[in-house]
Amino acid sequence: MRRHLFRSPAAGLRPERTLRALWPALVLLAATWGAAPAAAVSYDEYHDFGEVEAQLRVWAERPEVELVDIGRSAGGHTLWVARIAGPGPVDPDARPAVFVGANIAGHHNAGTEAALDLIATLLDGEHGDLLVSTTVYVAPVLDPDAHDALFAPVRAARSGNGFTLDRDRDGFEAEDGFDDLDGDGRITKMRIADSAGGWLPHPEDPRVMIRADSGKERAGAYRIVSEGRDDDGDGEYNEDPPFGVAPDRNFAHQFPYPDPGAGPWPSFAPESRAVMDFLLAHRNVAFALVYGPANNLLEKPRSLGGGGDLGTQKFKLPEEVAEFIGLDPEPEYTLDEVWEVVKDLPFVVQNNITKDQIAQFLGAGPATKVSDEDMAWIDRFAKDYEKRLEEAGLSKDRPAEQYGKGGFTPWLYYQYGVTALELDVWGVPKAEKKEEEGEAEAEALTVERLGSMSSEEVIALGEEALDAFLKENGVPAQYSGQMVIGALEAGQLTPERMAQMIGQMGGGGGGGDAEEDDAQTKRAREVLAWVDEHAPDAVAPWTAVTLPDGTKAEVGGIDPFIETTPPWAVLEPALAAHTETVLDLAGKLARLEMLSVEAEPVGDGSGVVRVRAVAGNRGILPTHTKLDERMRTHLPVRLELVTGDGVELVTGQPAVTSERLEGTSGTIEGTWLVRVPEKGPGPEITVRVTSDNAGSDQMTTTVRKGA
Repeated sequence: MRRHLFRSPAAGLRPERTLRALWPALVLLAATWGAAPAAAVSYDEYHDFGEVEAQLRVWAERPEVELVDIGRSAGGHTLWVARIAGPGPVDPDARPAVFVGANIAGHHNAGTEAALDLIATLLDGEHGDLLVSTTVYVAPVLDPDAHDALFAPVRAARSGNGFTLDRDRDGFEAEDGFDDLDGDGRITKMRIADSAGGWLPHPEDPRVMIRADSGKERAGAYRIVSEGRDDDGDGEYNEDPPFGVAPDRNFAHQFPYPDPGAGPWPSFAPESRAVMDFLLAHRNVAFALVYGPANNLLEKPRSLGGGGDLGTQKFKLPEEVAEFIGLDPEPEYTLDEVWEVVKDLPFVVQNNITKDQIAQFLGAGPATKVSDEDMAWIDRFAKDYEKRLEEAGLSKDRPAEQYGKGGFTPWLYYQYGVTALELDVWGVPKAEKKEEEGEAEAEALTVERLGSMSSEEVIALGEEALDAFLKENGVPAQYSGQMVIGALEAGQLTPERMAQMIGQMGGGGGGGDAEEDDAQTKRAREVLAWVDEHAPDAVAPWTAVTLPDGTKAEVGGIDPFIETTPPWAVLEPALAAHTETVLDLAGKLARLEMLSVEAEPVGDGSGVVRVRAVAGNRGILPTHTKLDERMRTHLPVRLELVTGDGVELVTGQPAVTSERLEGTSGTIEGTWLVRVPEKGPGPEITVRVTSDNAGSDQMTTTVRKGA
């Protein structure tokens, strides 16, 4: 029987709910009684969607929890958000809030467990103070149609929802899915002998397949496909599986239009549309965290590419503008070049024109790179996160994936306008290295390292080192270190783009000799070594099979979920560490507070009073991200004079605004002249400060009459 992780006895499944939650499993057990035993790798401790839904309903009986139905998946499952908030004077939907969304990728079940652990912890009775001032929205399963693939009789990792697609464009949908040819209950890989296939077994571990390489005198012997038959007879294997659009590729930012799995247009998937609708209706969300395959605290978020990368994009200035600021109208200029010329001009200084406003004027495309100011906060979070992993005995030394175009996390940051993190909860750590090996690797230039360097760091390597690096990675001889340095200095090339180009040319092996593994092969062997030690049943040896057309093939490889969904004993410490991360971030949210209101008479007997008010952000985080300050997707901070009976505003507007208040010390100030009745007691003057996602506050003072 599956055991439950929930810590608080009050939070666990009630007896009358247990049978209902286990009923699907009992039906499946009856249906498969006497069948061949499943693979020894067990995911019994993880929770299928029915169990998650049942547990959410139990929690919804608590006064702190409201269960919100935000829509239906393509397969008809309810999409749930649990709103967790304690009693307090402010409506929970008006308080600063954190949103946590899990498993919108479909195959990231560890994220669901982390979300459940967070809810259980918030309800353990020790976080009442936080829940009085802060709301936490948790969506444990945002792709329920794919979520239960982990528990299917045949496990195949998937991201697509319950729709079906015609992926091979032949007029038929879902006609060529995966097939469990060796009967082990999981879909792995299949290799077919083919001298043009481009793959061959590793000489030291034949379970690992490596790419053919003429430079290393490695001839291909196999082609690699996923396990299955050519069900539609078109010569391709498993190209039209029975599932549809991937919600985590169906968001608007940098939407990947050519990808059928992303859908025909953004928000086509009901899952992505539902969560966007929910968030757009809840502008009090100040921070978002996605539990998914990427981790942008262990690996800095990279650019999504495109014209919006202001560091490399060049602009043609209108002739009259170029002449006005003293530039030649013929060449194209980078934003930095234009800003360097205009930043000290009187009209720029006097009007407080910013670099971002210049970018908007020049017609910059959508931002695709995290702003430097926001990246500084991510770096700060990363240090705390890595320290927390170390204290929990978890490795921070592991590859971290990046979110992709059309993903949920970039939509949250670039379009919804909040700081957004994606955390993978757990991943196979890198193998421990001897000290001298580690030092040598740290010094060696690899394509992976190149992509994370700054232009200045690459230029500092010098022409000789770059020439050697390019040669080792198979870059054509016409590309030299001198050429690279010139392109970097001119802003025509970035290290990240250079790394991508080398990869497209087939390079990226890290410059080793013919006997060394490239980075991809090293990682495959690293994962296998970890699986051999911690979950040996998760890897299947190559097993001969015969396809219906008589083709001989072999099936084998690792369990499709083991790299993200480890045995429970391995995952459990990571759950606590990530719950602590969310709680820590929730305590850092921006919070507006009225600091002072003063009302002093002006002159003798005129009835005119000067009102001066100051409000500030007493949270640690700023009220808006730096990118949001440019995009203005949230309302600005508003400091407003509330005039009561008999109080008349004499000068100015009733409110002043600020697009962003820094954390801890950021303030906004307003001064007004008002006229009050000359006779009678001094009236009360109220000033309030409001925002979308940093709360609100107000303060009242009584006018003192007389000089």
